[in-house]
Amino acid sequence: MKDIGKIVLLGSGNVATHLAIALKEAGKTIVQIYSRTLENAGFLAKKVKADFTTDIAKIACNADLYIIAVSDDALAEVANGIDVNNNLIVHTSGSAPMDILKSCSENRGVLYPLQTFSRSRNIDFGKVPLCIEANSIESRERLKNLALSLSENIHFVDSEKRRVLHLAAVFACNFSNFMYTIAQKITEENNLSFDILKPLIEETAAKIEEITPVEAQTGPAVRGDEKIMKLHMDMLRKYPEFMEIYRLISEKIIKGG
Repeated sequence: MKDIGKIVLLGSGNVATHLAIALKEAGKTIVQIYSRTLENAGFLAKKVKADFTTDIAKIACNADLYIIAVSDDALAEVANGIDVNNNLIVHTSGSAPMDILKSCSENRGVLYPLQTFSRSRNIDFGKVPLCIEANSIESRERLKNLALSLSENIHFVDSEKRRVLHLAAVFACNFSNFMYTIAQKITEENNLSFDILKPLIEETAAKIEEITPVEAQTGPAVRGDEKIMKLHMDMLRKYPEFMEIYRLISEKIIKGG
């Protein structure tokens, strides 16, 4: 079974950036970065000492692995625009099926890092859950070996279960972060610092390492404290959209989810 040596990475966003750096630190050779944006392609290529291109027709055709790390909206277009000579190709999407790559190669798979990434923030990639899928035993083993060089947290997950994970991740990460933006708006518009809430946020996240989210739930809704909830609703009248979110989530907590 041939080891994965030379890698072409298609994409230059948050996921592509962190993945490229992790691959480089794991001793892998990234031969080329592709991005539609010249500045982004050049910036990431410089970080990992790779060539780069903005012309999809000039993608190197002799790499061992091609990783498409672009938005879901752009995935099919990129996949249909390249010829990889039946070498192994994967995407990093949480929701797109593996077979969106069917026209690209007989050897295909998925390498989905289940984490939130921002280019401005360093992350310990060794702890990132990597969900892998492949259309053959050989491709799966090659992907597994690559994944193990990046992280200690590896999972074999098919396309259907990966979509479920991505949905759950939206609730656990994206929606909870939006709640932070609401809290920030409320505090700052009332001359309070959002920073005062950070220990509370940290403890809320830390608790689920030891108990379930249901057991960790606190607050006026779980206590059925209607007086406090009415007070909060009155205070939110100048934020009608936040008031509706407060009402709906409180009702769900009262009903037990």
